[in-house]
Amino acid sequence: MAIATVEFDLSMYSPETGLYNTAKMYTVEGVTYPDGTPRELSIGQLVMALCLNRAAAMEAKVVELMNEIERASDLLANLTKIETAVIEEFQNDTSDHALDLSALYLDSGSSYAELLREVGVLNSSQRNIRNDSATAAGDMLYDDFITQIEAKMDEKNSFSQQTMIELQSLTNKRDQSYDMISNILKSLNNVLVGIVNNT
Repeated sequence: MAIATVEFDLSMYSPETGLYNTAKMYTVEGVTYPDGTPRELSIGQLVMALCLNRAAAMEAKVVELMNEIERASDLLANLTKIETAVIEEFQNDTSDHALDLSALYLDSGSSYAELLREVGVLNSSQRNIRNDSATAAGDMLYDDFITQIEAKMDEKNSFSQQTMIELQSLTNKRDQSYDMISNILKSLNNVLVGIVNNT
């Protein structure tokens, strides 16, 4: 019998969303009848395809989470750089002066102030850090700044830790799907070897 390719859709109903999840068309090697029509999928082929679907979904989520962790790590590194620069500026300086964060830049080309506004450490009008007294709407006291930036860094650290746990769980589930596919292929091969040996 000739080998044929059988295609089928694995769209499935999601109880969580109440919608049908759109799935890719998967191809599975099958056999044809003498007239060229494909045979129906065996239970082994169907289970294997379902496992492939699950593994592909897990793989996409793993990649997404890894990208989120990378973005959080880059943000944390930039916040650490900014905090270090501000601390060094005021560490041994008791005089009242302002550090203009809009005049300092990250490697990405964004100013310190732009990133700090983006993450909510500074409001839209703030740009200067002062260590003694805030004299204008654009000023923030040094102590308040350190408190807020460290709170934001703790938040990003917590997010990264939670995401790492989720990533490990998804990686395990993905690996289980691949293991199941491998076991099914092994079982199908054993069946075929048994049939050949008995003929």
